Amino acid sequence: MEDTVNKISIKNELLRKSIHLSSSIVPFLYYFVEREFAIYVLSAACILLIMLDILRAKSDAVGNLYLKFMGPILRGHEIEKNNSFFTGGTYITISFLLCVILFPKPLAITSMFIVIFCDSMAALVGKSKGRHFIANKTFEGSLAFLITGIIIILLTPKISDSVCEYYIGMVAVFLSAVFELVPVRIDDNISIPLFFGLIYLLLYNIFL
Repeated sequence: MEDTVNKISIKNELLRKSIHLSSSIVPFLYYFVEREFAIYVLSAACILLIMLDILRAKSDAVGNLYLKFMGPILRGHEIEKNNSFFTGGTYITISFLLCVILFPKPLAITSMFIVIFCDSMAALVGKSKGRHFIANKTFEGSLAFLITGIIIILLTPKISDSVCEYYIGMVAVFLSAVFELVPVRIDDNISIPLFFGLIYLLLYNIFL
């Protein structure tokens, strides 16, 4: 979602989000593979990306080379020379792994699509059309998040055959859009899918 702190240009935001959207291949492929295989592949990817982030932070040569190619689309905290900060790519890979570990396959897939598409649409709409600010976010961005999330709920697989699960998903999306407005120190790429998935699972266990 649009953040007025860590701003980058709309052109670079489009490039950043196009890369972000390309990660939708992960939940798509997960639909066709076993959970154990997905955990193995995502764990390996997480280890590799974390090692690259540490190397980027520790080595000036690697850091400068990375900034040369990726600098324009990085946010402020991703540029800082501090190995406690990962790039968005690392965070979202970690979140994918956690979704696969914690949630049933249909919910894991939906949670991944939520962070990929809702976050991207919220950021792009908030940056280009945002006029009404709520803390560092925009109402327009939150609305884009909600609408995109409802579309995802209508299109993605479900745990059960009950139509009530669609309503549960929509409530979880709404609460996630509200939660996204709250300033938390956890990266959105991790907090959004986990919050959505946990709320969804809680409501599912209560009502179905």
